Amino acid sequence: MIKKRKGQNEIVGFVMIVVIVVIIGLFLLAFYLRREPISTESKNVENFLKASLPYTTACKVDIEPLDVKELAKRCYEKKQCGEKDSCSLLNETFSELLEQAWKINSNRPANYYKLNVYYSEKEGEEVKNEEILILERGNCTGARTGGKEFFRHGEGDIKLELGLCYT
Repeated sequence: MIKKRKGQNEIVGFVMIVVIVVIIGLFLLAFYLRREPISTESKNVENFLKASLPYTTACKVDIEPLDVKELAKRCYEKKQCGEKDSCSLLNETFSELLEQAWKINSNRPANYYKLNVYYSEKEGEEVKNEEILILERGNCTGARTGGKEFFRHGEGDIKLELGLCYT
């Protein structure tokens, strides 16, 4: 009879240890899943943004093709590109550039990108941001990286921010 009780006590002790380990494991898993992905600045992304600004687009004004920088200005000012909308041309151009630079699919390390182009102007203590273009594709799972670029326009800046996620 005493041996049976000793065996039962050992089993109860073992079950309690297993339960405690499972609870600690669940706590660590929840903590790991809730943390923000690591975000870093990337020279590759910044170089891509710098290189995209002088890229020649399909927009022609007085038979002269415009680059991405001038097209972004026209889009902000709501001006046409001949008979085409400058914002839709900017969208098409950046979509093509992003697809060529970072193909988003399951066989590639990049699984997400988000490009935000906006006009930013400081008015006193306030900063006014006006969206020009947002392109987003994929699902962000993994480490984040990104870069920024800007150029002057009028009283403010046109800013480009590109964020990527890698598996």
